[in-house]
Amino acid sequence: MTISGITIKHFAYCPQIVRLESMGFAERVSEAMIEGERVEKDKVMNFLYATLRPLNIIGKPIFRYKDLIGSPDYVLTYPNYWVPLDVKSGRKRYDHKLQMKYYLYLMDMNGINVKEGLIYYVSLKEIVRLNYNYAERRYVEGVLSKIREAMNGRVKVVQDARKCYNCGFYTFCRPKIKGNLAYVD
Repeated sequence: MTISGITIKHFAYCPQIVRLESMGFAERVSEAMIEGERVEKDKVMNFLYATLRPLNIIGKPIFRYKDLIGSPDYVLTYPNYWVPLDVKSGRKRYDHKLQMKYYLYLMDMNGINVKEGLIYYVSLKEIVRLNYNYAERRYVEGVLSKIREAMNGRVKVVQDARKCYNCGFYTFCRPKIKGNLAYVD
């Protein structure tokens, strides 16, 4: 089974989602997901060129390596390296770091010189920079191993129940809720 950037995002939210997707279940589409697709591209491009001054900007490139595939929103090119950039439209800053590290890993595995990745939160007008090095590469490899385990077997999860209530897979997962915690085993 292929591991994508969405798989990484889902694993970071809850490993059980990866298991459910491997069984053929799909997430319900929310209004927030639809809104995320409507980011004003011209505004973003003008900001990127003016602020980050890349030589070029490549939109939605697709990177593949073995059973992995990913597509950051943009890749900024500079003389000796490239920088993947993801644009997030939400009004809150969520943890998208693992997904960006995955894109950096994919580019590295394709022989592209990468030093950092960027996450741009449009509503907050904030850029988060993530360095990439050998330790980050090893970290992503460890996460990929855990994702493969989740795809092929049972997953034990204990987390804040509020995450479950807002999850697009809640109706399929049916976690046990005790107090403020949700359990999946």
